[in-house]
Amino acid sequence: MHKKYGPIVRINPFELHIEDSSYWDELYTSNKEYERYAWMSGRFGANTTTSSTVKSDLHSIRRAPLNPMFSKRSITKFEPIVHEKVELLSKGIARYDVSGSVLSLNSAFNAFAGDVIASYCFGFSYNQLESADFHDNFHPAYEAVRKLAHFSLQFPMVYIVLGLCPRSLLKLLTPNIYKMFVLQKQCQDLQGKIKNIIDGHEKNRVDSGHPTIFNELLQSNLPPQEKTVRRLGSEAQQMIGAGVETVAWALTTTVFHLLNNPSKLQKLRNELDKAIPDPAVLPNSLVLEKLPYLAACAKEGVRLSTGVSVRLPRVSPKKPMKYRNWVIPPGTPVSMTTLDVLRDEEIFTDSTSFIPERWLDNPKTSRGDSLSRYYVPFGKGPRMCIGINLAYVELHLALAMLFRRFKFELYETDISDVEIAHDFFVPQPKLSTKGMRVKVKFADS
Repeated sequence: MHKKYGPIVRINPFELHIEDSSYWDELYTSNKEYERYAWMSGRFGANTTTSSTVKSDLHSIRRAPLNPMFSKRSITKFEPIVHEKVELLSKGIARYDVSGSVLSLNSAFNAFAGDVIASYCFGFSYNQLESADFHDNFHPAYEAVRKLAHFSLQFPMVYIVLGLCPRSLLKLLTPNIYKMFVLQKQCQDLQGKIKNIIDGHEKNRVDSGHPTIFNELLQSNLPPQEKTVRRLGSEAQQMIGAGVETVAWALTTTVFHLLNNPSKLQKLRNELDKAIPDPAVLPNSLVLEKLPYLAACAKEGVRLSTGVSVRLPRVSPKKPMKYRNWVIPPGTPVSMTTLDVLRDEEIFTDSTSFIPERWLDNPKTSRGDSLSRYYVPFGKGPRMCIGINLAYVELHLALAMLFRRFKFELYETDISDVEIAHDFFVPQPKLSTKGMRVKVKFADS
């Protein structure tokens, strides 16, 4: 539509969409009073989470106690737990060198991200990294929810109708929808965990000595109605979903492109060999983030993984918006799409290719402004992804471990297994994909 009608188009009777990377900051960063589009906030059956909150003032209230928990300082305190999960990931991968079996890295990365975010939320994890073939992870349930999201947006009663169906019938007729209710049961378990915290039956800190997110929420100055088991249970579901899906997919995308580009992989290995003399002892993330090529590989992998693929509408409730010569009336939803910016050829030359070098040496666009201005996989502004610091700690530590300790060979996997083919809120490759599969050897073998 944009190629035919220009940078601003009406995509339905109510909403406008803009394809102009230079307008991103204006829509998402400059005005804290912009609200979410209410119609799109309940697509997952709940609109009381921080990320789904429509009103900007209520969003600020709900997000305020979370901000300190996701600061770089707080994440640094939590890092020993991430190291523990990286070591469990390494131990699980090592089994495939011994057995010679094919490893699904998608499953491994989903288990890793799931155990990390659950530990930070509650101080415990589901030990997904210790399950056979990393099979017990959150991904199938969240995938089922995401695939239902567009339908439920049009027909929100679907959650009520499905909730009335016997679980045994759902499992028989629609196993993917059944997985959604498995997820709901997991979140009910999380709600029970919250209830224990509320009742004072849980420790305030996990063994590492760091606060857990939900303890901090309960001890914050949030009003009582914001601390109910129901709302915090929904918050847990959303937070774990966000913490698993995006990190796991970013790792999958980054690792694939490195394995598919041997010269770039060797450049990364050379840097890691020098920075990590003993592969059994990983440095902390403050050291790793200063390795220029590792940081560039992570950043480029995140760019290609996109973050969310869905459009992101904002509404100015009282004042008109302005785009070029167009004046947009108050109350009109206006959206942009992350993928349009991250694949903008005028900004990211050869945008579908994995080029970590584009992030080295303070890069500029052809127009002379900072390339980082258009790095938007985490969003920008008051509603940007709160987990960016945790995500980079996970990425840097996992990538350093993977390529300092192991060698991988792609197995029946190609670019179509990581390239976006569907928008299910986050990017989805072809439906027939079997994931990114590899053969594993120790790096020194």
